[in-house]
Parts: sequence; structure tokens; C-alpha cells
Amino acid sequence: MKKLAFLIMASSLLMASSLHAQNHIPLKYTNHTEFGGLFGRVKYDFQGNNGQSQVDNRLNLTLQTFNGVMLSKRLAAGVTVGIDWYKTALLNPISAGVRYDLTNKGDVKLFVTADAGYGFAWFQDDSDGFGTTGGLMLNPGLGLRMGKPGGTAVTFTMSYKRQEAHITKVPQWNQLERWEDRVYNRLALRLGISF
Repeated sequence: MKKLAFLIMASSLLMASSLHAQNHIPLKYTNHTEFGGLFGRVKYDFQGNNGQSQVDNRLNLTLQTFNGVMLSKRLAAGVTVGIDWYKTALLNPISAGVRYDLTNKGDVKLFVTADAGYGFAWFQDDSDGFGTTGGLMLNPGLGLRMGKPGGTAVTFTMSYKRQEAHITKVPQWNQLERWEDRVYNRLALRLGISF
């Protein structure tokens, strides 16, 4: 899984360098920092309910920052680093990312965003006998950037976030091992600032 995430990031950077070679524009640094909520529904087996499932709504906090270079007036490529607080997991996704303006003129621009990488569990503090590891992460989205062209802008982004995680648990009764593979599918709504 880590090798796949590395290959995704490496291929994105290679594509970005080839696009820059075609444009012959001096590279300009760009940053897009956002915070918001991850909204979703979770279906899980409820222990005291004779094997029946229970469904709950979830709201989790997310924070991320994209640091990259402008490859053209409308396209930026770089690295996105973040932190996502799920109910039982604290994951740190690191990914290759792109931002592309769909509209070219005006103070309000529509843009698309895409990030692909791996979520690590560096800051997760597990109970004794438990272990959390991250997994692949995908995050495509659509947003609005409001501000003067070439200056600081306020952003609102709506995206789909898919994050994998693996949790090892303490075995019960006569079990030799116990684990759970999770896939967090969330609607991410974020407010941010870009320059």
C-alpha cells in the first residue's frame, strides 16, 4: 500500500514537471489551507443486538494544507498534508495534489481539486493490545475561490473523501487474532484560505 501511494505521488510530480517544461512559465509558490467537517453514516454490528446492525451519523474534524507551484495561471501541483479526527482513529494523510481553475476571469472562481496518497497513524494513541495503521486516501472535490486574482482568497470546498484504515484488536474468548479493515467514506465541507 505504501509503495502504491509513493508511486502515485512520484508520477504526479513527474507529470507536473513535464507540464511545466511545456509552459515555460516561472514557478510561483501557492498554498491552500482548509479546515472543516467530514460528514457520513456508519453501519456496524452491535454486540448486544443478536447480530443486527446499527447505523449512526458521524461528524469528524479535518484540517489540511496544500503546498505547491503554479504550473500555469490555472493549474497548481504539489503535496497535501492533513489530519483527520475520526471517532476511533487519528489519521495523517499525505498526498500528491492538483488544483485547477475551471473559470478564468472574475473575483469568484470555480475550481476542482484532487488528492491521492496514504493516511498514516503517526499521532494515534491506541489502547493496550490495539493497533491502528492507515491506508490509501482519495479526495476529489469542487470549490469556490473568492478574492482578487493573484492575491489572497477565501475558499469553500466540497469533496468526497475515502480513507482506508486497519485496526488490530485484542482477541476474545478462543480467537487467535482479531482485526478490522475500515473504509471511511465521507462528504468533506471545508472553509479555507489560499494565496
